[in-house]
Amino acid sequence: MSKPKPQFQPSNVLIVEVPPQFIALCEASGASPQAALRGMAAMLCGLQYDEDNRLVPLEENAA
Repeated sequence: MSKPKPQFQPSNVLIVEVPPQFIALCEASGASPQAALRGMAAMLCGLQYDEDNRLVPLEENAA
């Protein structure tokens, strides 16, 4: 029997050091550090995550 595949499979893995203030900010906002960094990287590429956790282009009129 085959193993079920994980729902999210990153195509690239990066190990990065972040300051403790970043971790504290993530904890205070309820976001995981991984989600915060993924979101920032997506924004730099002109993308955003939709409600189904898929990458889609940023809306031009987003405020």
